[in-house]
Amino acid sequence: MPPTDTIAAIATPPGSGALAIARVSGADALRATAVVLGRTGDTLSPRQASVAVARDQDGDIDQVVALYYPAARSPTGEDLVELTCHGSVYIQRRLLAALLKAGARTARPGEFTQRAFLSGRLDLAQAEAVCDLIHVGTRLAHRSALFQLEGGLSRSVAGLRAPILELLTHLEACLDHPDEDILPLPGVQAQSRLRLLAVPVARLADTFRTGRILRDGLRICIVGRPNAGKSSLLNALLGSERAIVCAEPGTTRDTIEEPCDLAGLPTVLVDTAGLDHDSRSTADAESLQRTKRALRASDLALLVIDGSRPVEAEDEASHRRVMESSTAEGRPVITVLNKADLPRRAVPGPRVCTVSALQGTGINELKLLVNERLGRDSGSPAESGATITCERHHQALRHCAAELEQAALCVGRHPERWEELCARHLREALAALDDITGPSADNEVLDGIFSRFCVGK
Repeated sequence: MPPTDTIAAIATPPGSGALAIARVSGADALRATAVVLGRTGDTLSPRQASVAVARDQDGDIDQVVALYYPAARSPTGEDLVELTCHGSVYIQRRLLAALLKAGARTARPGEFTQRAFLSGRLDLAQAEAVCDLIHVGTRLAHRSALFQLEGGLSRSVAGLRAPILELLTHLEACLDHPDEDILPLPGVQAQSRLRLLAVPVARLADTFRTGRILRDGLRICIVGRPNAGKSSLLNALLGSERAIVCAEPGTTRDTIEEPCDLAGLPTVLVDTAGLDHDSRSTADAESLQRTKRALRASDLALLVIDGSRPVEAEDEASHRRVMESSTAEGRPVITVLNKADLPRRAVPGPRVCTVSALQGTGINELKLLVNERLGRDSGSPAESGATITCERHHQALRHCAAELEQAALCVGRHPERWEELCARHLREALAALDDITGPSADNEVLDGIFSRFCVGK
């Protein structure tokens, strides 16, 4: 049931600034705003900026700019007024208090967007994209969130849903009207169609690994033997002198983590202690353990090799262990042949990126290779261009694919009544897809989603 009360909140970030915006939404928004502006005798013109003075019982608060959006074309589907004032925290508090005294109540986190969903302005996937857009920090994450807000994911889900609904409609028509002139679907043909329907569902679900990284960030662990140039590579990728670099091996004893934008990917770079150095002390042993933990927790590893000296048996052994553990754990590895500015003595392999961390050569190529390797090892992208960034959507797609597979199995296992059982699984598959866009989402799900939003959005 759509809400009937009126809400108000400051929509700009907490703290002082040049300007701040107060939002008021609901059936009583125009009246409550008129009280604060002292304009009870007239109304605000739709979508036209009006300059007025906001007042409370103590006198003038501030000169504000008021914008009124009638319900028919407002973002929330209700009458919405936005008041822009000076960004003083004192002014913001006093203006909001005046709106609350005029009849509004304080909005909960995400309640403006929730009302947009309840009024049909957005579906649930689009509403979640609003929160993602607020928090994006890189080009690729922004592109993904904007695509979802503009309905890209919703269109993809609708494209998956349509043929499932068509098959279900045919089966139910045969079950409900056996005497009608409806051509029954042979079991073998139905089984083939069901398995074909599951393919694009599974393909879209498989984009979640890439999508999770776009949303939560990629962890890249920089590993290698002592003095291979790991800290220099960290500094080169960051574009700043974050780690201490010197000729003495073993400078890095602890892991160093730094966030960065790596060719559009939100990334945390982790510099580590050298692999297999002599554990002369408890601190050395602990640094090696931290290196191993950082490697296990990473999404991708950069194995750094000093190209200015021959690869020795100890090098090969430690490199092999990194490759074997990464293969077992499904972690991509990029081998980086460093110190290209010095005479080369190590022989590069066919899948090696050559760089000079000191001079910065090859760094852009390495960033592009990270993006390429991520895409290749994260499953094929969906044909629609959509990328799943939300665990909830991922689970819904997996559930849908599982139901389609169970429906296909019913054809062989229960040849005497496969239509009835198959129809039940198809209904579950459709319900799983509907969980993404949320036409029948319950209050518990909605509260969990919108509680992640900031107040005022």
